[in-house]
Amino acid sequence: MTERKLPSIPLARLETGRERPSEDAYAPGFGPGVDLSDPGLYEGILLRRTCAALLDFFIVSVISTVLWLANCAATIGTLGLVSLPAFILAPVVIHILLCTYLLGGPSGASFGMRACGIRVVNLEGRRIDHVQAFLTTALFFATVPIFLPILALGFFTERSRLLHDFVVGTVVIRTDPA
Repeated sequence: MTERKLPSIPLARLETGRERPSEDAYAPGFGPGVDLSDPGLYEGILLRRTCAALLDFFIVSVISTVLWLANCAATIGTLGLVSLPAFILAPVVIHILLCTYLLGGPSGASFGMRACGIRVVNLEGRRIDHVQAFLTTALFFATVPIFLPILALGFFTERSRLLHDFVVGTVVIRTDPA
């Protein structure tokens, strides 16, 4: 009887073209920070931030719509007592939880921010922790009623920082400096 050999298929390593940082680099306060003195990190930041916020609002509205459909069944079961509070609060709560998780994560960016090529770092150039991410998101929602004056603040500040960036101690930078 002849011995059968399984075909050998060489598998390539998945590489992104850059070296993966150690796990310590993901922890707040550890790892090398970004040099925040590079002016290319801040070119077009306000437009990118606006587009990222609109994309995030769209993503959250899609998620909220799906949950709203599930809420319709709960409305029938509770005779409408849960419907209005859940309909109003769900998008805000979903957005705060989603952005807190993503901004405090390894990439330091929400889905909209990733699509627009920006991320949030602390004043030392390192990624922020989940507490700073929560405060950033919550203060962003606190400033939504006065949205236009807060955006106008970015035209006059160094690094195009907004009010909640100053309070929390963060800065938004491009992931691909110009």
